[in-house]
Amino acid sequence: MKLARLILIEVVIVVVVAILAVGGYYFYYQGQNYLSTDDAQLTAGLVTSMALEPGQIVGNLPSAGKYYKAGSTLMQEKVSVPAQGTHPASTTTVNVTAPVSGRVATVEVLAGQYVQPGTPLSQMVGWQGNTVVAYVPETQIGSVKVGQTADVTIDAYPSDTFPGHVTAIVPATQAALSILPTTQSSGTFTKVTQRVPVYVSFENPDGADLYMGLSVEVRIHTGS
Repeated sequence: MKLARLILIEVVIVVVVAILAVGGYYFYYQGQNYLSTDDAQLTAGLVTSMALEPGQIVGNLPSAGKYYKAGSTLMQEKVSVPAQGTHPASTTTVNVTAPVSGRVATVEVLAGQYVQPGTPLSQMVGWQGNTVVAYVPETQIGSVKVGQTADVTIDAYPSDTFPGHVTAIVPATQAALSILPTTQSSGTFTKVTQRVPVYVSFENPDGADLYMGLSVEVRIHTGS
C-alpha cells in the first residue's frame, strides 16, 4: 500500500514537472518569437473641412456616417460678391467639397449659421488602407522590424484574426509627439517606460465594418 502511494506521488511529481517544463518552454518560445500588445487601436485620417470665406451655410447638411467621394459636395455656403466696375454687389452660392474620400464623422455647423474663414464645418474619416497603431514599450522595440508579419485581433470581432505586417516604426515616442510633452524636474523625476508607435497594415478580406479608434490586440512575429 505504501509502495503504491509512493509510486503515485512520484508520478504526480513527474507530471507536474513536465507541465511546468512545457509551460516554461512555451512562454520562452512566445517571448523569443512574438511580441503581443493590446495597447493598440485602428487609425485613419481625420480631416477637417473649414470655411474659406465669410458667409451663411444654406441647404442640406451632410449626414454623419454617409460616404462621400473626394471633391463631391458636402454643403453649400452663400457668400457676398463685392461690386466690381458696373456690376453691383451680389451673393452667390459656393460648394464646400469633401477633401478626401471617406465618411462624415461630425458636422460642426447648422443650416443658416453664419461662418468666418477658418470655421470648422465638418470632420471626415478617410481610410487609407486598414491600419493599426500599436504602442510598443521601449524595452521591446528593438525586436520590431519593418516587414515582420503580424496577427491583428479587433475587439469588435474577437473570433477573427486579420493577417498583417509592420509598415512603419515612428522615430519618436508617444510622449515626445504629444502636444504637451512630459517634462520632469530633477527633484521629482520618476522613470517611466516610454512607448513607441508602430504602424501595422492588415487585410480585411470579408469586408468587416471598421471604425476609427476600435480597440485592437496585435501580435508581431519578431522571429520572422
